[in-house]
Parts: sequence; structure tokens; C-alpha cells
Amino acid sequence: MTDHIISLDSEEILNLENQYYNEGFKEGQSHATKQQYLEGKEYGYQTGFQRFLIIGYIQGLVDEWKKNINIEQYSSIRNHIDQLDKLLSDIPITNGDEQVAQFEIKLTKARNKLRVIVTIVKESWKVDKLDELVKELGGELHVSENVEEMW
Repeated sequence: MTDHIISLDSEEILNLENQYYNEGFKEGQSHATKQQYLEGKEYGYQTGFQRFLIIGYIQGLVDEWKKNINIEQYSSIRNHIDQLDKLLSDIPITNGDEQVAQFEIKLTKARNKLRVIVTIVKESWKVDKLDELVKELGGELHVSENVEEMW
């Protein structure tokens, strides 16, 4: 019987170990990058949905009031409704820093104008639980408050 001796140099073994380590590291890095991309995309969709859910609801109220409000009975209301409609149409739909800041400002103004209108037309019930409705339909964003855990 012939003995077959496998000659492995310790340098070859270390190179093989390094090779597998590097391959595993690159695979893990690639997987994490893809996962973060998908999580970011999901977060973006949910955020956009939540932000514009309230805009859509308010726009629906505006459209309803424009069709159904008796202008003679509520002559002062038409101006408020038109102002609210203009605020809604001016809300930016892009996601840059400046646009997000403008979104927040204009949404606050729209919500304040909405409160004025529902008070005048005595329909406060349409907005009393608006935030709860948006939260129920749009869900809650789960964001880590610990910056170290986010990235």
C-alpha cells in the first residue's frame, strides 16, 4: 500500500482561510446592503402613505363641501374652503429637505384652516378623531430612537 501524503503548506492553509473569510464577509455585506435598501424603501412607502393619507382625507372634505355647501347660508365659508384647497394644492410631493419642511408648514396651516371650517359648518365630528384614523389606517412607523441601532 502506498501512502499518499498530502503536503499542505501552512501558508496555503492561511490563504485558504483568508479567502473564505473574505468571501463570507463580502456575502454578508451584500446581504446587509440589500436588506437595508428594502427596509428603507418600505419605510419610505409607509411614510409617504401616512403623510398623504391625511391630505387625501382633507381634500375629500373640501370636494364634498364645494359640492354640498349652501353658499347663501354659509357665504363666509367659500373663501375658507378655497384657501384650504389652495394650501392642499401647494403641498410639495417630493422628499428633499426643503420640501419636507414646506410640507410640515403647509399641513399645519391646512389643519388649522380645516378646524375653522368644521367649526363654522358645525361638522367637528369629521375631524375629531382624524389623527387616530390616520394612525389606524396608515400604521405606526417603528423607528429606533437609538442612533447606534439605526445604522
